[in-house]
Amino acid sequence: MVVLCGLDLDGVLCDLGPPVAARIAHRFGVATHPAAWTRYDLRLLDIGVPQGAFHAFLDEMFGDPILYAEAPTAEGAVFGVAALRDAGWDVVGITARPAHLSEVTVAWLQAQGLALDDVHHTALGTKADVARRLGVRATIEDNPTEADLLADVCDSWLLDRPYNRHDVLRRARRLRSWDDAVGRLCQLELFA
Repeated sequence: MVVLCGLDLDGVLCDLGPPVAARIAHRFGVATHPAAWTRYDLRLLDIGVPQGAFHAFLDEMFGDPILYAEAPTAEGAVFGVAALRDAGWDVVGITARPAHLSEVTVAWLQAQGLALDDVHHTALGTKADVARRLGVRATIEDNPTEADLLADVCDSWLLDRPYNRHDVLRRARRLRSWDDAVGRLCQLELFA
């Protein structure tokens, strides 16, 4: 029997914080650190530059494949994915990255040693539809809104990040780290 775990990419497997902060500093001359970001939606980040210019910059940046190619892995992600697979989970990515980033996404996953069975690109707010269609049993996400939507179709876990700590969850549950994720999901599979 296949037991499927769905993983978000950005913020769960891929740490976009450092390259995003570097690009903000380069473009606007403003130093900001991901640990100080208190909202998931970076459009709400107040760095003292005109909103229109900042929003256009974010749209451009998040559409650039180089951003994703240069990003490091999230702390504990390589170990976590390997541990889930060793415990019997099949693992797929469910990401809101645009489909035009699929090639750089697959190359990045391979380069980082992250063995996913597949990656599904979908729009924000529709990850639960993908999880339902695939029969996903559990997910790990960093977007609190997506995590709660996913909780309607499977066990949904929100990986704790500075930008999601203030959000109150309806049904999803929090994970402190990838070590916490491995402990909880491997236990979940063991006693299934």
